[in-house]
Amino acid sequence: MAAQQGARRIAMVGCDEAQQAGWGNRLRLMGCDPVCFDDSTDFLLAITQGLQFGLLLVVLKDEGAWPILTAMCRALRIPIFLVARASQRDLLVDVLSAAGGETQGASIDFAVLPVDEFEVELRVRESLRRNRTLLQPHATAACFGDYQFLGERRVVVCHGTEVRLKPREFELALLLFRNAGRLLERDWLLASLWVDARIERTSRTLDCCVASIRRKLSLHKGGEFVLVSVYGRGYELRHMAPAARRASDVDEAPLIDTADFPDTSNEPVWLGESARA
Repeated sequence: MAAQQGARRIAMVGCDEAQQAGWGNRLRLMGCDPVCFDDSTDFLLAITQGLQFGLLLVVLKDEGAWPILTAMCRALRIPIFLVARASQRDLLVDVLSAAGGETQGASIDFAVLPVDEFEVELRVRESLRRNRTLLQPHATAACFGDYQFLGERRVVVCHGTEVRLKPREFELALLLFRNAGRLLERDWLLASLWVDARIERTSRTLDCCVASIRRKLSLHKGGEFVLVSVYGRGYELRHMAPAARRASDVDEAPLIDTADFPDTSNEPVWLGESARA
């Protein structure tokens, strides 16, 4: 029980009163328990006293404490969401470079102010999901029709045949299947899956990854799922009804078993609604 509570406890370090109120309220609405600290020293003290956290949300201020802060979080596998001011862009690059890539330990995500409550919720949900997959790969399994995702080996069993995907392809494919029938915005996909790299919106990296997934998993016309491009917006995985099903049933959602994965399926919907508004 204590471990489960710790997984939903979010440390907020260096946030001002407005950020504590706005971001903290959004986190509570998500079912998380935000705990505010004035600086990284107080946070590290809480860690040494045995308090557990599922994520560290830190506003970049005390640059000198960053090496020990990131080292502690990696050792305890606590993902980090780092927020910086626009004037700190160069410093942010230095900090992320010094922290290293996503090898051992939890991931590091970042954003540049202004950051609204919506983006905070989006980033926190995704960081928690990715960290759970990292810490418990043996437990990650999900079924979408005839497709079964096995997180431990980054394998998708498609019609009885094992298809091995690259790590980024596996994460992207999982997001697409979890959100079947929903448009995933291009910017959201880039921000969610390439948090450790500078990927321009016009880059073909995402398109190549999508093309590889479409080919490897046979997500084309005539299959149970079809991966389509929405020009200028992003990608949508559509569940195609059997020929015998009435046309009115085409948009019916597929039967999905995702008990071992945290729920992040509503995030892209908010993005789409926000864009349309």
